[in-house]
Amino acid sequence: MTNAALCSLLIATMTMLALPARAAASIDIAVTRNHASKQAYFDIRASGFAHTTPEHVWQVLTDYERQPDFVPNLLRARILSRNGPEVLLEQDGRSGFFIFQRAIHLQVLITEKSPTSIDVALVSGDMTRYSARWLVSPVEQAGVSGTRIDYIGAIEPNFFVPPLIGNAIVQTDIRKMLEAVISELEK
Repeated sequence: MTNAALCSLLIATMTMLALPARAAASIDIAVTRNHASKQAYFDIRASGFAHTTPEHVWQVLTDYERQPDFVPNLLRARILSRNGPEVLLEQDGRSGFFIFQRAIHLQVLITEKSPTSIDVALVSGDMTRYSARWLVSPVEQAGVSGTRIDYIGAIEPNFFVPPLIGNAIVQTDIRKMLEAVISELEK
């Protein structure tokens, strides 16, 4: 592929990513690239609202092995062990778009703090840094009771992510994930 063709593809991709999301207007996402201690990582803050109870949100978020059925780019999830609120989980997925697709394999340690938070920490895999926290809280939005879902993460793949489009790739992946979770919750 020539440099001009690659540049045109990148511009078209970035334009598509800048379009407003069609499915879940109530989702807010911020992705920033941070540099600390000679490491660079993506700092993620995302939140959404689901017209359901916190208990239902908890059930869906902690049904790890069923998540590949509805979360795009999550191909497989398998519980390796469970010890009370701690779960060792193995996941296979993919990230990116067009020619920038990458398979990702992770083992993560999940700590459940029922019914309000789920902490995720990297054990091994295709990330240099990976930590996440899901927060679940009852709220009222526009006079409707439901649940606020927050996702807070810090990730850094151990493979090259093109600097010009890295934030857009991460933001798109997180938006798809949160939209899929909310869609599953509201079935």
